[in-house]
Amino acid sequence: AGLHRSMGKTRMTVLDVKASVANLRSQLLGARLANIYDLDAKTYLLKTNKSGEKCLVLLESGIRFHTTEFMRDKSNMPSGFTLKLRKHIRMKRIEEVKQLGVDRVVIFTFGAADEAFHLILELFAGGNIILVDHQYTILALLRTYTDEATNTKVAVKETYQLDSNQNENRKISVDLLMEAFGKGAKNEKATMRDVLIKELDYGPALVEHALLGTSLDGKMKVSEMEITRDSPVVSTLFGVFKEVDDMIANLTDGGKMIEGVLVRKGAGEDSPYDDFGPVVLRQYAGKKLDMFDSFDKAMDAYFSIAEDKKLEQQKVQQKKAAVSKVERVKRAHEASIQALQEEEAENYHRATLIEANLSDVDNAILVINSMLSQGMDWASLKKLVKEEGRKGNPIAQMIHGLKLDSNQITLLLTFGLDAMEEEEQTLPVVAVDVDLGMNAYQNAQSYYSSKKKVALKAEKTMQAAGKAIKGAERKAKEDLKKADTKASIQQIRKTHWFEKFIWFISSENFLVLCGRDAQQNELLVKRHMEKGDIYLHADIHGAATHIIKNHTKDAVPPLTLAQAGLSCVCRSQAWDAKMVTSAYWVHPEQVSKSAPTGEYLSTGSFMIRGKKNYLPPNSLIMGFGLLFRIDESCLAHHVGERKIRGLGEQEEEMGKAGDSDEIPEEEEEEEE
Repeated sequence: AGLHRSMGKTRMTVLDVKASVANLRSQLLGARLANIYDLDAKTYLLKTNKSGEKCLVLLESGIRFHTTEFMRDKSNMPSGFTLKLRKHIRMKRIEEVKQLGVDRVVIFTFGAADEAFHLILELFAGGNIILVDHQYTILALLRTYTDEATNTKVAVKETYQLDSNQNENRKISVDLLMEAFGKGAKNEKATMRDVLIKELDYGPALVEHALLGTSLDGKMKVSEMEITRDSPVVSTLFGVFKEVDDMIANLTDGGKMIEGVLVRKGAGEDSPYDDFGPVVLRQYAGKKLDMFDSFDKAMDAYFSIAEDKKLEQQKVQQKKAAVSKVERVKRAHEASIQALQEEEAENYHRATLIEANLSDVDNAILVINSMLSQGMDWASLKKLVKEEGRKGNPIAQMIHGLKLDSNQITLLLTFGLDAMEEEEQTLPVVAVDVDLGMNAYQNAQSYYSSKKKVALKAEKTMQAAGKAIKGAERKAKEDLKKADTKASIQQIRKTHWFEKFIWFISSENFLVLCGRDAQQNELLVKRHMEKGDIYLHADIHGAATHIIKNHTKDAVPPLTLAQAGLSCVCRSQAWDAKMVTSAYWVHPEQVSKSAPTGEYLSTGSFMIRGKKNYLPPNSLIMGFGLLFRIDESCLAHHVGERKIRGLGEQEEEMGKAGDSDEIPEEEEEEEE
């Protein structure tokens, strides 16, 4: 819930499930499950491969399922549930994707017959992801629960019940409407809208869409309405829900890709998204709509925005936590230093008080020690001190308390009035503990010693505080850096067909391909070499097949031939041997797989017939380049940058036209 708190719609409806299943069937059926990853405790990513086309399917328990074009952070270590899924369904073929009746339940079938496994995604209530075998015996699941309606337990080794979910979508009819209103009339407070949502199979969104197509008030109470088979209410509702049935039928029929729509809260471009769906409903009137050519893409964009906002909020919270941690360390050390400084001042003040009252302090110590030496018990001594104090004995009045268990007494001391400033004369006296085992002077020295120890401790604490604060600031900077660099969801770049080979783009905008091994050499020649292209090789062991894709109608220019030939030589044993040699080029029609009589050509080897055009030797030098994709609005500024070198002015203009107008689509995208 926290993920989508700022968004409007947070879950898929029955119609959304129906549309998404229809789209996924065209993309996933026949695909093989390459791997499974867990993004968090409820969200899983299925990586599929179908005829070289990779597809990522995101499943979030109780919330959504759709393909995604965004890369997300995966868990460093797979969970136990993920390992269980990998054990049973990894590398199996997806044979079926279907919705279970009209429920928000989707079943993915991996494998066939007795080797089949089903992955069940529940999108209602708390949600669930359940792995079952071909007999629907539960092997693993996210959460165990008991269905209160059927008293069925959903747990490992139990059988997943399909019967209660197998109801087909009931088409609208007068009998169905009368049955719904008959049940709704039993509740006096039930409104027409509530009854239609509860008793029919359409859900809140489609019921709202249908009611907006009428003049009926959905808030009217059913118990106050006169409803008969021939009443205008029933005939009107039958008509609008018949339109809804036709809309649903047209949506999933024909096998075409279902479009999607994102709905903003208001009419403005900057208004946040509030809803998504496979069709434009009447309640969207007046709101800004963003259309997508696929419902999957619409859902992916909608939920990805929510995820991105959550990640931004997490980064802000991490930054606040890092800063507050430094502040806490500073406050803790400041409080510790302040307490030590206060203790130092108090010890100095007590020492000076004792020095100002040396004779009185000595007399008090002498009296108490004398009484104790005579064998007087502590209780009697305390009583005697109180009585003497009441009689006006100055020594007794100075004694504030006895701490005989620690061999101390507490004295009330003050400076003489003559020694005080005027504002100090109103200050209260200070209670000072003195040790009975020492005289007044020794007690004063003890406080001075304590003052020095505390001062030294305060100085060390200040030094340690500086180090601790610097350490906390360094750690906070590291945390802030991690928060800033933490990968958010990023759109996956489209992988071009030629990226499985070694490739580069020449200075004149020609795509040069090289095989990584013998199999790729074979593939390059048989599948990707066309008329007008150039085949390059070198008469040295380890040289790989190179092909220059010619996107123009003219011959490949010399500079491109030289660069491709240099690549061919550098990727052979000439590089390690530091041997300068040359490559050669031929036309596609000179390359053959048919060997002379009695000979055999291994995989990746070809027979060259006719003249070999040798290139001049070059120094063995290679570089490393980066390609940047620029915004479409800037394309005009870069037209003709990779022009053909060494041509006359007229030919140069032709080269520019070739660069800008005749590059195949996939190559032009990479050049951008």
